[in-house]
Amino acid sequence: MQTQSTTPATTTATTCPAEDRRRRRRAALAWGSLAGVAALVTTAAFTDVARLNVGAQGLGGAASSYNIQVGATDAAGALVPGEWQEADDLAGVPLAFVNADRLAPGDPGAGTEIPVRNDSPTFASTISVSVDALADDAGAGRVTDPDYLASLRFSVAMGATTADPNIRDLQDLTFDQVQSLQMNGLAPGEESVIAINVRLLPQSQSGASYDDNSLNGKGAHLQLRIDGASR
Repeated sequence: MQTQSTTPATTTATTCPAEDRRRRRRAALAWGSLAGVAALVTTAAFTDVARLNVGAQGLGGAASSYNIQVGATDAAGALVPGEWQEADDLAGVPLAFVNADRLAPGDPGAGTEIPVRNDSPTFASTISVSVDALADDAGAGRVTDPDYLASLRFSVAMGATTADPNIRDLQDLTFDQVQSLQMNGLAPGEESVIAINVRLLPQSQSGASYDDNSLNGKGAHLQLRIDGASR
């Protein structure tokens, strides 16, 4: 009898596409978890920080203020010893000049000494002096005669200071020349004095086309200006 041999059938495993996608997703999730753990491990480190506040007391403030003061005056313009004022209003404050009401051609002149102070605890200061003409006001009796003004001569002096050891002494300047005269600087908190004198030249010295008597009863209304700048 002939025996029929039977060959076992070969079975091929076939993966479902859906199952394959799920496998890949699980692998990706597992890799992502591992990568996250690795990232945490590699970025861990000791840290430190330094924070510095600018300036021991900040920037600016009251300690770095800048201010120039002059001697205080009363209602008549007389200096009040030991007291100070700002005098920074455009209208100005009165300042009495000795012999201002009896200025005549050839006389020694009228003048005063003005205390000035650098009220800054921090900044040194420049000092300059100018003389300006006040606006005419006929109703108030304030009119400057041009001939009278042209005959005036100004002298300005200031003693040595910490910043400038030389005395400044400028003599017989015309009105036009008394503009931004550089005086001695002041150290923080330093005080000094500016002396100013005004005299009326006689025609024999001025060489003017008018005689001395033509100035009788005339006058000039002026404002002394002291400027400072920090440095």
